[in-house]
Amino acid sequence: MVAQSNIKTEIICTDVCDIDTNMFFLEPVPEVFNDTVSSLNAELFGAYFDHFPDIKADILVALSYYPELQGVKIRFSYRSIKQTMNSRPSPFNIFRKKANWQYSIIVNNNKGKHKALPFEKLPFSMKVGWLGHELAHTLQYQQMRSGEMVVFAFKYVFSKRFVRKAERYTDLLTIEHGLAYPLYIGTDFLLNSKDIDKKYRQYALINSLSLNEIKCLWCKYYYELFQYLRN
Repeated sequence: MVAQSNIKTEIICTDVCDIDTNMFFLEPVPEVFNDTVSSLNAELFGAYFDHFPDIKADILVALSYYPELQGVKIRFSYRSIKQTMNSRPSPFNIFRKKANWQYSIIVNNNKGKHKALPFEKLPFSMKVGWLGHELAHTLQYQQMRSGEMVVFAFKYVFSKRFVRKAERYTDLLTIEHGLAYPLYIGTDFLLNSKDIDKKYRQYALINSLSLNEIKCLWCKYYYELFQYLRN
């Protein structure tokens, strides 16, 4: 299946970054995105905004890195899950026309047995990086056909090997959409914070790109982009 072909290969990047790494450490600045955010044709809704209405501004900044998702309908739910947040296609998409597909991003309310990061209290850049990862998932779903989404969901539930490849490829998409450093600081916090549940940290260690891999892939992507623009 074309939309899932990139997930089949394990991502490996061990090169030493020889590009000016000062560029890597640039954080997104909210004010820079005012014009872009105000022009977004986004359809964001859901119970999460009833609790944290101001968070929509941060979500719109993250969405500005994904022009492919203009006009896509995304529901933000707020309930108990195992992770801090996750992205899912609506199961009713199989009955809808592609133009009417909807997606959900669920944020953990930390009221169940699985405690995660208090997402609303995280620094701005970290929130944008986390949201960028979930929007990369949404982008993948948007590029699939109905049958591909069913196969993806089946593999994600029953294959740990597939979960690792899918999550690492989603990190790569996040990097390619300009969110390497926000992803980096979020991963660093997740791996090193003493407040994070050990099982959650272990899940991240197994299924996420490492800090060195994020830098390596950022360098590789921007070097290739620079060479392309020169030619």
